[in-house]
Amino acid sequence: MSERPPHAVLLRSPARFDAKLVAVVLARHCDLPAETLLPGIRRSWGIVAEPSLAEKAETLAADLTAAGLAAIAVPVSLLEEPSAVIVVTKGDLSGDGFDVIAGRNVTERERLVWTHLKVLSAGAVSETGHKTVTEGPTVAEKSIRLGVTMVTGLPLIGGKTKTRQVSEERRIPFIEMIFTNPTRRIRILAAEFDYTALGTNMSYSAELNFRALVGDFAVRAPGALRSKGVRAILSKAPSGEMTYESFEDVQREERWLLALDTLEAAQP
Repeated sequence: MSERPPHAVLLRSPARFDAKLVAVVLARHCDLPAETLLPGIRRSWGIVAEPSLAEKAETLAADLTAAGLAAIAVPVSLLEEPSAVIVVTKGDLSGDGFDVIAGRNVTERERLVWTHLKVLSAGAVSETGHKTVTEGPTVAEKSIRLGVTMVTGLPLIGGKTKTRQVSEERRIPFIEMIFTNPTRRIRILAAEFDYTALGTNMSYSAELNFRALVGDFAVRAPGALRSKGVRAILSKAPSGEMTYESFEDVQREERWLLALDTLEAAQP
């Protein structure tokens, strides 16, 4: 008998993803506590124990299913990475598809059919950056200098300035859509997109326009698998529930959802 290829375990219900429960079940199969496993499980989303021996993956899938998290073991070779991102800044919402009009790496207009939209992802990526801030004399220092000038009659020129590094966090709202036939991974950055595509539904609020666009896409492509962020936006959940740590984190979730669609393994 030939050796079976490496396997991974796919959780079948995106809406029921529970990292803590997965960690508890997985801890029974290894020598590590659930708390240690939890960060890795959160990063991997619904792809668990990749790669594993086929028999071990099947046993883990059965145990997860018994715990209330439907799962299936599949060969790792069936898990594909999403295609390269195409950033779109202008598009049109037609009856049967999304028309790509302009973008950073868009060379010609193209229509992507709604029935070929397999994964709809949206949310906000939280990034921490650093900037240099230059500070002049404090109020106290200015008062002292003024007092010296009044007493001596000699103006004091200049003053100490300080530079320091400060951290700042910014949120980048985004939408990503993964199409097949042709294979395309479209990214819309909220700050760069032309919302005139919304027509009469366009408002003066950037946030409302962003949310309206997500809702419009969800209605036009009801068969597309939805990310955690999309579900949070549609249910008007707190903004923290639509936040991702990076675009790499977004891609890892999309890889899981794309695998479920390809294998027709998704469950509610």
